[in-house]
Amino acid sequence: MQAAFSYKVGDYRILLEPGLRSEVLTLDTVYPVPYAPDWCAGLSNVRGDLCPVIDMHGVLFKQPRPKKQYLLWLQHEAFAPVVVSCDELPKQITVPDTATQSGRIPGMPGWIQTVWSQNNALLLAADHGRLFRLLSKTKPSGSTATVRGK
Repeated sequence: MQAAFSYKVGDYRILLEPGLRSEVLTLDTVYPVPYAPDWCAGLSNVRGDLCPVIDMHGVLFKQPRPKKQYLLWLQHEAFAPVVVSCDELPKQITVPDTATQSGRIPGMPGWIQTVWSQNNALLLAADHGRLFRLLSKTKPSGSTATVRGK
């Protein structure tokens, strides 16, 4: 068994994979953005850089994020920094042995690699790089203005 950090979204605890840089943000202001994809709750100002905020409740449950939320800045080596919304501050947990995996759960997204059941919650080993890649390919919601030539 090894220790790892995780963040909570609903009844899930999502593991932060090794090499993924993270930081808890003390400011929780999210600025809305028109015509943003459904997963994007808006933008957050992190030391002068605007980062998209991923609504993890929307991504996992297709539900709006709760009013009380925490913001976690993530930096994957292959992507620009993003911010994810989570239900409580990240904490260190002990990752169960691979022998205790619950296997694939129907309906679980492809970026979830492994699932364990632990303390009345599901512990998810996520591939955040794959999640970011999938989200970067989504189209904005709503309609946008177009200019037509004469």
